[in-house]
Amino acid sequence: MIVSWRAGDIIRVVTARDLGHSLGVPSLIVTAAALAVGVLSAGATSPPADGPRPSQLAGSLGPGPRDPLIPASRVAAPAPAAPPAWAASLLSGSIPAASSQVIIVRSQSVSSTTNTVSLWTRAGTGWREDGTRLPGHDGERGWSAHRSAGDLRTPLGVYSLTYAGGRLPNPGTREPYEYSSSYFHTAGRFLGHSTFGVFDYVVAIDFNRVPGSPVSSTDQPNGPQPGGDVWLHVDNGAPTLACVTVPRSAMVAILKWLDPSQHPVIVLHAG
Repeated sequence: MIVSWRAGDIIRVVTARDLGHSLGVPSLIVTAAALAVGVLSAGATSPPADGPRPSQLAGSLGPGPRDPLIPASRVAAPAPAAPPAWAASLLSGSIPAASSQVIIVRSQSVSSTTNTVSLWTRAGTGWREDGTRLPGHDGERGWSAHRSAGDLRTPLGVYSLTYAGGRLPNPGTREPYEYSSSYFHTAGRFLGHSTFGVFDYVVAIDFNRVPGSPVSSTDQPNGPQPGGDVWLHVDNGAPTLACVTVPRSAMVAILKWLDPSQHPVIVLHAG
């Protein structure tokens, strides 16, 4: 008997002897071609009663993620969704080629004291967003491309993230971590909000500081005029002196996400 399989413009003829050898190259090619379009020729002659039916062959030889005929390594993972236009623009700007992790802090205007924080990882030739977007605060007077010490503005730009620290022990970050219950202790109020615990976890933003130096370092390569000590730290519900803040649980998650081998940077953007 002859069974005819049709897949698009591909037509093959397989003898009962071929079908009897279910792992033979001809029958395997035919089965895979038929399954690729899901069409079995309606005009095919029925196989003998004691022979395998086409549907049985499809069930036993059809390639799929669980079929040993196709190694798991060859099952393609879904491509990451393309970043929205605003993120694509920032990620294609001045991100260093060696950096594969980016934190984007984005405000609607230079006068805004609130922002949205998102995490991005380089994936092939594109970028993948990690986790959900986070609410945050920035300087009490918004943002500046030419920050001066004490102006209560957060500096705009792209900066490396090379050191972390806090009043509490390392929660699991791979970044170098400076733990000090005294240096990072705060007590008091700012804009009506308690500042206790805001430095429980911090990441130094390398604005006017030596990359790779401890958070407590006082070295300012550009002199004292621009100021310094601009950090990413725990939010207390109020704007800051210049830092960027996120909720405590998000701060811990960011610390665990950061990987110094990926040369992470932060993009501070408004408008």
